[in-house]
Amino acid sequence: MKTAIAVRFSLTLAALGTAGCATTLVEPGHRGLYFAPNGGGLRREVLPPGKYHLGWCFLYCTPNRIDDFDVTYSTRNEEVHTKSIEGLELDLKLSIIYRPIVSELYQLDTEIGSNYYDEVVSPEFRSACRGIFARHSYADLQKNSEAVEDEIEAEVRRRTAGKHIEINSITLESINYAPEIADKIRQKIAGEQEAARQKAAIAWEAEKKKQILVAEAEQKKLEAVTSAEQQQLELAKEGETAHFKAEQEIAALETQKKVTRAEAEIERMRAQTAAEKKIIEAKADAEAIRQTARAHAEEQRAETAGVTPMEVMEHAYDALGRLGGTGTTIVLGDWAHVPSFLFPRVPSLQSAFMLPYGPYTPPAPAPAAPAGPQTPTLSSTKPAAAGAGARGADPY
Repeated sequence: MKTAIAVRFSLTLAALGTAGCATTLVEPGHRGLYFAPNGGGLRREVLPPGKYHLGWCFLYCTPNRIDDFDVTYSTRNEEVHTKSIEGLELDLKLSIIYRPIVSELYQLDTEIGSNYYDEVVSPEFRSACRGIFARHSYADLQKNSEAVEDEIEAEVRRRTAGKHIEINSITLESINYAPEIADKIRQKIAGEQEAARQKAAIAWEAEKKKQILVAEAEQKKLEAVTSAEQQQLELAKEGETAHFKAEQEIAALETQKKVTRAEAEIERMRAQTAAEKKIIEAKADAEAIRQTARAHAEEQRAETAGVTPMEVMEHAYDALGRLGGTGTTIVLGDWAHVPSFLFPRVPSLQSAFMLPYGPYTPPAPAPAAPAGPQTPTLSSTKPAAAGAGARGADPY
């Protein structure tokens, strides 16, 4: 009894030790679909990267699983043996970049499965390559490889449409030709390269000549521009010099005008000063003459203050005698209208009124003048000055 209990206890411990929870991991860049055979089969929900529980394991593991899909772009290389349009053998190496469509993983898993590349992509890719290369020649593959790649890509996409797969691109990696074709291609390529080299050399020579001509034209243009600028600078310099000279001449003229004005002003001031000086001198002379005349007048006045009328008359006769000179007859009175025959020339009468010419000497006091006018007769004992007879000639 005790042995049976011990056996049962050991089995229970073993069962508990083997029991546990099964898990699985969806890596980054992958997606998963949960499949539970005893719980509804494959679920439509797309699981993102992470850790997921599959169920408990007791004595045996749970049949639940997660179908894992790599949703990143994957690259596969394919070697294709086909023929060209000329019937020549072609050994090609191509690469295809693809990935499953994430939103259509359930359809992809239920319709094709996780091995969709081997089931769909690879056969369609090979078939499309054979069909496309059979329509092209060797020359097309050399010249238009990119166009051929695009044509293969479009054909593969057409063939895999609705298969829940995205074709990104197809690349032609290499082409292995037959030996005789390869030699011809190499010769052709060498000829083309030589022709291209010669063409490039000719183009280079032409470009070099063109550059030389352009450089010469630029040099001539630069020289012309430099010459024009030099001429402009010279003209500007000449203009500035002429302007400066004109300004100097104008300044000189202005200075000359100022000098002339100053000289004229000085001359005017000199003339004015001379005129004022002359006026002052004339005024001084006039004043001196006036003062002298006043002094003489005062003297005459003083002299005449003590002279009698008789003395004045005598002095008058004396003065008339001096004015007439020797041999002059002076008749007092208005005899202009008396005929001349009434008064014959008598020598005694001509000398009767001659008065001596000499310095004035005041006469001695004389007796009082008679009441009526008298005509005295004056005689001169001194000869008159020479030439005086001409002035005092007889008017008759």
